[in-house]
Amino acid sequence: MKSVQRGCHCASRARLTAPLMFSAYARDPAVTRYLTWRPHGDIAETRVVIDRFLAAWERQEEFCWLLFTNDAVQMIGSIAARREDGGFNLGFLLARSHWGRGYMPEAIIAVVDWAFTQPWVSRVWAVCDVENHSSARALEKTGFSREGVLPQFSVHPNISSAPRDCYAYALSRIA
Repeated sequence: MKSVQRGCHCASRARLTAPLMFSAYARDPAVTRYLTWRPHGDIAETRVVIDRFLAAWERQEEFCWLLFTNDAVQMIGSIAARREDGGFNLGFLLARSHWGRGYMPEAIIAVVDWAFTQPWVSRVWAVCDVENHSSARALEKTGFSREGVLPQFSVHPNISSAPRDCYAYALSRIA
């Protein structure tokens, strides 16, 4: 990867990134608009989330990578792969100051490549709100196929308390 630094950050370093995460995107209503959680009210909430990421990684249930610029100075987002039914379900976000620069497709490709090194993985998939054109475009740029609309699939509390329609995207292992 040229633009985004690869690698897993150790637990102590990840906890130290809470201020970076909080200021880069966790408190930003524009970034969290289509997500299933509200913007963080304070840095303590961000620390709790990071601890949850680390615990899930240790259990090998969910793998969350924090995305930094190559110089490792700026945190620009995160991407997670949640283990489910023969594959991984992806979730991702990007700090608003880095939207439209091609970082997320690059991160998605790296995680998909990693996922398909796992012999048991047959599919990688993701969902996004039907109005989240940027996430849909990032998935399509990386070869995901839109499989359809999932009616009233997910609550995005920053938009509505009612479940919203989502696009389902998937990429299958090439035999």
